[in-house]
Amino acid sequence: MARRYFASPWVEAQRARLQRLVDCAASSASSEPPRALDVGCGRGRHSLMLLEMGFQVTAVDLDGEALDTLRQRERGAVEKGTLKIRSMDLEAEDVGALGHFDVLLVVNYASRSLLPKLLQLLKPKGLLIFESWAQGNEHFATPKDAEAQRRLLRANELLEATSDCFTVLAYSHGLQEDYEGRDCVKQMICAEKRPCPGRASPVSEASRWCLGRLLEVTDASFLQDSAFGRDWVWHRPQSLGVAFGIEDLLQLLDGYDPEAAQKEYLAALTSASPRGARPALWDVSMVRRRESTTETLKPQEVRDFLRAAQLKTSADVLQRGEGWTLVVSQLQGAPALCDLHQRLFAATGLSSGINAYLTPPDAIGKPPHVDDHDVLVLQLAGSKTWTLLDDARQTIREQVPLTKGDVMYLPQGIPHHAAAMASHEASLHLAVALHRRPMSYSSVLGALVTLRLMDPGDGDLLPAALVEEMEGRSQSFAAFGAREHWINQLLPMHLALVRALSPEDLDVGLRREFCAVLRQRSRDLAELLRSPGADLGMPVGARRQRALLRASVRGSERDLEEAAQLPEEDFEALACAAFWVRREYVMDPRGWCGPVHRRGRARGRRRASSRS
Repeated sequence: MARRYFASPWVEAQRARLQRLVDCAASSASSEPPRALDVGCGRGRHSLMLLEMGFQVTAVDLDGEALDTLRQRERGAVEKGTLKIRSMDLEAEDVGALGHFDVLLVVNYASRSLLPKLLQLLKPKGLLIFESWAQGNEHFATPKDAEAQRRLLRANELLEATSDCFTVLAYSHGLQEDYEGRDCVKQMICAEKRPCPGRASPVSEASRWCLGRLLEVTDASFLQDSAFGRDWVWHRPQSLGVAFGIEDLLQLLDGYDPEAAQKEYLAALTSASPRGARPALWDVSMVRRRESTTETLKPQEVRDFLRAAQLKTSADVLQRGEGWTLVVSQLQGAPALCDLHQRLFAATGLSSGINAYLTPPDAIGKPPHVDDHDVLVLQLAGSKTWTLLDDARQTIREQVPLTKGDVMYLPQGIPHHAAAMASHEASLHLAVALHRRPMSYSSVLGALVTLRLMDPGDGDLLPAALVEEMEGRSQSFAAFGAREHWINQLLPMHLALVRALSPEDLDVGLRREFCAVLRQRSRDLAELLRSPGADLGMPVGARRQRALLRASVRGSERDLEEAAQLPEEDFEALACAAFWVRREYVMDPRGWCGPVHRRGRARGRRRASSRS
């Protein structure tokens, strides 16, 4: 059957979300259809769409002639009560009298004084669909009067209006070519209502509080939070505690030379004395997205561009940055960021690096990608929308707008990309990498089995063959569980273990608890290795790679069970050696091997004569 209406492209794009509301209402105990409010409905093209989908619609406009046309056209729906038509001056009358709705639809109508009142009409989990003309549209259509000019939406205005009580599902701002037969500038949003105050997050308020504490004081509570390692968290702390901005970053790039920067950085890494001044950065790369392609510059081209552009301020980035995103790597040596780096290590016991991303307005830097570490995002200037994708289908799972002062935690394994919002300034965020997997159960148990089978020797450095075996085994163990699985989480006493210089520094009770947990997890992993493993929903390539990793450690279940059966004193020596090998290797990639590891080797290593 031919449609009786022509919805705008933006409204049409939200059809699936609207249909879910109808389907949910139909499957519930309530017999009432969901209610929708069509603001500035005109002749009712979107009211007709909502009616046909199964909504009970209230259509509101001040144009009596347009409403009469809709009333004549939909006389049956009006008589049944599924369509209510109201002639109303929304800015002069009490909109609260309209009631509450599951959908608020506003197309080509904007009133700054009215918008907050309209948003209050949405029920929790209600859907806001809004599109209207934005600043810049005057170049394509002359406003009929000064009031129409004032009503043009400012950059990010709808994001700001919905920042506290909505989850943004989709957002767009900018030039729309041939949009309903004309070029125009529009701002459009689709968002879901959440309880106020505070922006939506998939986790509890306690998780957001713990994340804020992670930045504000030396506090380990976020490591024990249920969201850590499993789900993303958004928060706006009282202070980021970081005195660093766009001008500070650009000052570090003054006179940048890639060869000299990397030589200085490598010299600091291999220096026998870790103390003293640290290099401010490792590398600068430049990336630019053009339609569906990604452009990058070679290191020498980056150097030449920066020398020619002479970028000093955010305005310079807009005027002479040519749309490039600057990615500055390993900034933890910068004086303004050393304290942040040290605070986060003290609070988490996880190694980390700090990268900066400076992106011009309305631009995407890196294409969608997956990090192999957790990320702590600190938005220092401007704003960005983070698009989080579904692991398997690569469809949008969440869109998280970050403005200056926001922080977000993103666990490893979630595909994502970030786009700077349309604005008058560039966007700068820091990405702090928290390397959780090298200290997770998979890695500690990988080290335990490796130390039991291989001799680390008597030197101060771990043999290269042992390091390679340990890393490979740990990666393969990790493949037996998804991001949320215990195998990829930290031990519950992780921070105390990291802070201790040796096992003797641990309380006797804590040391016994650590050994008991690791002994039980050795048995659990042995059982896990015997199971086929579920890869439902994973892409074919990822399933194939995971299958290869799993196959490489088949048979290790016997080694794990034998280790778990060791006498208490021997298992404690082996367990402590495994954790300290992991810790020292992560902290110093040269692979220092000390007396703790040699004691573990002597007591826990499986003798060659015991193999069959």
